[in-house]
Amino acid sequence: MKKYYKLIKEIHLHTGLFISPFILIFSISALILNHNFIDWQEDWQKWSFSVNDKVDQTVKFDLPDPDQTKLEYAKDILKEINIEGEISNIFGDSLNMIIPVTKPGYRISIKANLINGIAYIHSEQTNLWKKMIWLHKMPGPHNANIRGNWINTKYWSSLVDFSVICLFFSSISGVILWYYFKNERRIGLISLVIGFLSFVSLVIGLTV
Repeated sequence: MKKYYKLIKEIHLHTGLFISPFILIFSISALILNHNFIDWQEDWQKWSFSVNDKVDQTVKFDLPDPDQTKLEYAKDILKEINIEGEISNIFGDSLNMIIPVTKPGYRISIKANLINGIAYIHSEQTNLWKKMIWLHKMPGPHNANIRGNWINTKYWSSLVDFSVICLFFSSISGVILWYYFKNERRIGLISLVIGFLSFVSLVIGLTV
């Protein structure tokens, strides 16, 4: 294993540098979510239908092909009115379709009239903290049947998966490198044991 020491060290270093921005994003946003530093939750349902009270613009669109799923229909409408983002949900009936759309920096509520082909749009800008929270929560476990419907959300999801793999490798390689630093073994072992016991106590506390 010693002959691979330098290679492992180099990969460990550069992998750590690659994932450091992701760790910062998730760490800071986790603190915001955990300690409720900002009102990130708000009334999501009220915002989704905010277009009923606030309209920033109206756009005419051609009615899409009705022989498709609600998601495909909603995506066609967004394409027609030139709006991009992650569709959070789809509400409505045969007369109107409400499409809440989110992306870093913006949240947009669209009310599409399915009779006359007019889209009523209300958009709001979000601050830096909410941008980070969006990245933390997306694509997320909610609405599994429609989530990841925006190409950038899919890209972000794949990038996060790759970062997690890199973090896993960085952790394993860190343990290997620590093993070869003989003068650091004792303090390293203490830290490793404390971390392991903290994890075990957390799991036990949550399951009891």
